[in-house]
Amino acid sequence: MSTSYSTKGLDHLGLVAGMCKELGVAQFFDQAHPNQSEYRNISCGELVVSMLLNGLGFVGRTLHMYPEYFAEKPVERLIRKGDQG
Repeated sequence: MSTSYSTKGLDHLGLVAGMCKELGVAQFFDQAHPNQSEYRNISCGELVVSMLLNGLGFVGRTLHMYPEYFAEKPVERLIRKGDQG
């Protein structure tokens, strides 16, 4: 029986994501904007946390133009369980 392992780097983003969760950043923005589309993949608060992580990732490209940034990050641990980017 063969077991396959893979790794993804958290770097400093784990600390930032942990603070965002502890401070309730996503919940704050979701409460401020409760009428969100039912067709959305992520909430407004999760989007703000994603933008913070992108901005603190020392990447000079905007989030919508750089989807590969989160391809190598463990999004399910940084933002929301079950979310794969």
